[in-house]
Amino acid sequence: HSELAIFEAGISTVGEMANLGEIIQPKVGIFTNIGSAHAEGFSSLAQKLEEKIKLFTGCKLVVCCRDHDEIFKGLISHSIPVYSWSMKDPADLNVSVKVKEDHTSIIWRTQRENGEFEIPFSDLASIENAIHCLASIKAMALNPTNLASRFSGLLPIAMRLEAIEGINGCVIINDVYNADLESLNVAMSFAGFQAHHRKRTLILTDLLQQAPDPDLYAKVAALIVRHGFTKLIGIGAKIPRIQKHLDVGMEYHFFPTTEYLLAALDQQHFYDQLILIKGARVFRLERVTNLLSQKTHQTVLEINLGALARNLKVFEQYLVDPEVKIMAMVKAAAYGSGSIEIARFLESRNLDYLAVAYIDEGVELRKAGIKTPILVLNADLHNLVMMVRYALEPEIFSIAQLETVAAYSDFHKINVSIHIKVETGMNRLGFSYADLESIVSILRRNKRISIKSIFSHLAASEDPSQDAFTLSQLDRFKAFADQLTIALPSRPLYHVANSSAIIRFPQSQFSMVRIGIGMYGIGMPAGMALENVHTLKSFISQIKLVDAGATIGYGRTGVVTEPRKIATIAIGYADGLIRKAGNGRYAVIVNDARAPIIGNICMDMTMIDVTGIEGVSVGSEVTVFGTNPTVSDLAHAAETIPYEVFTNLSSRIKRVYTYD
Repeated sequence: HSELAIFEAGISTVGEMANLGEIIQPKVGIFTNIGSAHAEGFSSLAQKLEEKIKLFTGCKLVVCCRDHDEIFKGLISHSIPVYSWSMKDPADLNVSVKVKEDHTSIIWRTQRENGEFEIPFSDLASIENAIHCLASIKAMALNPTNLASRFSGLLPIAMRLEAIEGINGCVIINDVYNADLESLNVAMSFAGFQAHHRKRTLILTDLLQQAPDPDLYAKVAALIVRHGFTKLIGIGAKIPRIQKHLDVGMEYHFFPTTEYLLAALDQQHFYDQLILIKGARVFRLERVTNLLSQKTHQTVLEINLGALARNLKVFEQYLVDPEVKIMAMVKAAAYGSGSIEIARFLESRNLDYLAVAYIDEGVELRKAGIKTPILVLNADLHNLVMMVRYALEPEIFSIAQLETVAAYSDFHKINVSIHIKVETGMNRLGFSYADLESIVSILRRNKRISIKSIFSHLAASEDPSQDAFTLSQLDRFKAFADQLTIALPSRPLYHVANSSAIIRFPQSQFSMVRIGIGMYGIGMPAGMALENVHTLKSFISQIKLVDAGATIGYGRTGVVTEPRKIATIAIGYADGLIRKAGNGRYAVIVNDARAPIIGNICMDMTMIDVTGIEGVSVGSEVTVFGTNPTVSDLAHAAETIPYEVFTNLSSRIKRVYTYD
């Protein structure tokens, strides 16, 4: 049974909070701020404060920031018990902060204890939210485990925010539900985490959810400068007031309505930049978002980064030593998820290494601003110049390769970092034990080569029937790695454990582990409580009523024996829906009901049987895979593996990144 329920209460006018108070009847309150959002419903800030305090009159305790003077004094004046925190005055909880570009250290103390933790964001609103959370924990005398790691694992996002692939290499931050100063600051902060583009464009409407403020647009202009935006597109009657506050050289354009902007919007003006679209709901800016999105194809792959973060936490709990490092596999466009976006997210989680298959993939990540060390698994040593220029680290698996690297580093007098691949039984790539003497000889002749890690691949760590073989691989790997390490000036990282080995063979974790498809919740034991990350959705293009005896699709393989309702959906094998899943082998979901595929899957379309499913119409959403059915279900129907399903997903499918 649950012991704690958390409710968020917000109001937009007088009288609403008293009604909410009757419904919620809180025992503990958290009064976060008294900002300007929805201020148009009150005669003054003081009236708004009084209305909000009505929620807390029956509370045994209310947490607040003492530095917010009007809130603190307001609660005290109503004789409401307060647990306060402050950055400057004596309080129940005192804190100091050290703000960096992409994270903040929070140092705290009470009368009885003290501590420190980091959060992965640096805007004031997020810092205050984290401290309110800590203060509430202390006020209620809670004692959660791993408090510091939980704070460091917070996601630097707002729930309404959405990052979308845009046209011409752009990234779109979509926040089209409200417009006030505080939420604008949060959206701009989120934009800073999402992309490293030099140029940033802000599409902004009038701020309608604000009380009258003569300095409002001066404050907006200051935010634009602080967050590095270089172009403003304003929509509405009031936003042109910002013009006099903008820096000289700022590019700006104003439109009276969204319709005027849509008529004038030239997509060719947007190249390789971040576009934050922020506005009040009445302006319906989703039309602008749709126009600037990369694809008009309405089949989308949703990637839930919140679920991805929680899955990583699950794997971290299985590490026998918290010092064990994590390498994330982002090869093959991060299994179809989008390598740049996933790499940025993983970097924000402070993972230790990324791995790609080819040099081009690594160069793409470096050009996108990724700074995390990158291992290249299939390195073309004819392109060592690019490897060194972009600080990529190649896998080396043969004496010939090692000689090539040695000659290059010696000739150019530069240091090169490499990773030694060991053959332990998979019989694919790697040095054998017989190569050890030659490896050591080459390394002794060339001191410019740095061995970052020694690693191998397990052939069947997921299969209990192959456990004896897996254990023999581990023995061979450790014997080779230990023998080579003796000859090295420092101990490199050891890594051999893949997703399944992390769980099934704790002794295989050594000093680093590699997480691949497992972080997406695929191919792991059900007891791990991993979450689905990917949801592939399409829509119904047309519905037909067909008579008994009719045939469906190419080759006439789909035969109906009685009248049926057949829908055509906008996805085919050119999108990655494997053709072998057709002819009744697989069923998609429409309105929570199974709809079997009928006939052969076409290049761009697929037909499904929606007979008896209520509420089906043109435009109805279709789930190809997600939580149910899963990508593993589709792979089974197509007689393949989830890896192939993911990597087959076409680039014309729009990737949408969500957070929960």
